[in-house]
Amino acid sequence: MKNLEELTIEDILDMDYNNIISVVKETNRVPGGYATLQEIANAAGIKKGKKVLEIGTSTGISAIELTRLTECNMESIDINERSIQEAKERAKLERVGSFINFSVQDARNTIFDSESFDFVFCGNVTSLIPERERAREEYFRVLKNGGFLAAVPMYYIKTPSEKLLNDVRSAIKTNVEVVGKDYWIDFYRHKNMCFKYVRDFKFDYIDNKTLDLFIEYILNKPHLKCLKPDVYNTLCKKYREYIYLFRDNLSHMGYTIILMSKEMNNDEPELFIGSPI
Repeated sequence: MKNLEELTIEDILDMDYNNIISVVKETNRVPGGYATLQEIANAAGIKKGKKVLEIGTSTGISAIELTRLTECNMESIDINERSIQEAKERAKLERVGSFINFSVQDARNTIFDSESFDFVFCGNVTSLIPERERAREEYFRVLKNGGFLAAVPMYYIKTPSEKLLNDVRSAIKTNVEVVGKDYWIDFYRHKNMCFKYVRDFKFDYIDNKTLDLFIEYILNKPHLKCLKPDVYNTLCKKYREYIYLFRDNLSHMGYTIILMSKEMNNDEPELFIGSPI
């Protein structure tokens, strides 16, 4: 992996969005941000001493915020080495590094023993993983009986244009599918997993002024000053294009907080549970 000062224009142009955010050190949050993490932590009863596995930590913010909330013990993995380095630095700066072990791993084939975690958190990252069914089975494998799995999948609530869809596919180098909430409910349905909590949201449309202020903040981070001027200019152009692209894409999307428990001997559905009024 190259140091920032060694990056070329070609390197930047070849990067997908996940690599770009590891360079600019953008805080890549779970859909819904801190409120989602707090809601999940409360619903799952995560507390001090619990063993938690986070899939796709990116630059580490979810791991940091979960340990602040609960003082749990975390294993956080990601496929991107540069993101893991940034996550380690952030956790050390925030004085929670002793609670979290960050490592470069493939979610489809982790090094962890079966039934070794009280809680597995996978956010929306599963939608970006090739052969995502293998990743899902890995989540189930490492989760203890009685443990909780939380996912926050994103999906389309309005049909995007073919151009928008292709631009997003190109940006993340993944074959994005136009699926709805039902796809993800079916995806996580399993004979030993019991749905405990399901709550739906939609993304708000962000205006250009707010978007530009955010982009300016990110691109003025001091660590980027070591980039060669032409490389920095290329990075700025590509990052701005990505942020505008994802703003437009997310305006077609919603997300759902899904919480499930692993229960080996309970396949009886709930019946008289009521609904909010």
